[in-house]
Amino acid sequence: MECWYLLYCKPKQEFRAQSNLKNQGIVSCFPTITKRKTASARSAVQPLFPRYLFVKLDPHSSHFSAVKHTRGVADFIRYGTDLQIVPEELVMELMNKNETPVECDFKEGDLVQLTEGCYRDVQAIYQQPDGEMRSILLIKLLNQYTKVVVDNCTIKKVQ
Repeated sequence: MECWYLLYCKPKQEFRAQSNLKNQGIVSCFPTITKRKTASARSAVQPLFPRYLFVKLDPHSSHFSAVKHTRGVADFIRYGTDLQIVPEELVMELMNKNETPVECDFKEGDLVQLTEGCYRDVQAIYQQPDGEMRSILLIKLLNQYTKVVVDNCTIKKVQ
């Protein structure tokens, strides 16, 4: 019965480790995410979990030492003396899910409405992005404008 194990890779060598494991005929999972690097349209593929890789091995017939000594691999993740086993459902969900950041297509001055949290259904004025996943908004509270930082997925444009 094969199980999924968690590997710890050497710095910035996850792709190398995955390639070398594939050459050995070992099934692996290396979840990645596409992130926008700058304000331009350039994006890059980066690891979802830097330095970690999931491998599927049979505990009775696999050579764990060969996997451990694969180029790019540092060691197995252990829980005490036992190797860390990862639930198959979790790995399958990571393999099937296509993680992409929420794109922000708002411009400064746009009227937006919050859809979640304590400011739900409150209208605000979009100011600027705050990283890749959040934005800064101006909300009118007690006749004064206050800046708040919210997730991009919690705002929508008002028509």
